[in-house]
Amino acid sequence: MTDERSDLMLEILKHIQADLGDVKREQVSQGMRLSSLEDHFRGTLTTLYSIQDNVAHLKTRVDHIERRLGLRDTEH
Repeated sequence: MTDERSDLMLEILKHIQADLGDVKREQVSQGMRLSSLEDHFRGTLTTLYSIQDNVAHLKTRVDHIERRLGLRDTEH
């Protein structure tokens, strides 16, 4: 292989290596963003479950109050 061809191949490989480095950095960045989204989603689910629990508790209390005051027409 001539020196000119060797130099050309070396330049091509350097560009490929630089591009691969960019891809790796972007992949790490995307991984961090995904992890952040997962944490946010987990927090949102926790809040939702808490709200559902509070609503269920309030429903139970309202049912109990209605029963004690005789406001219920039929069981539901």
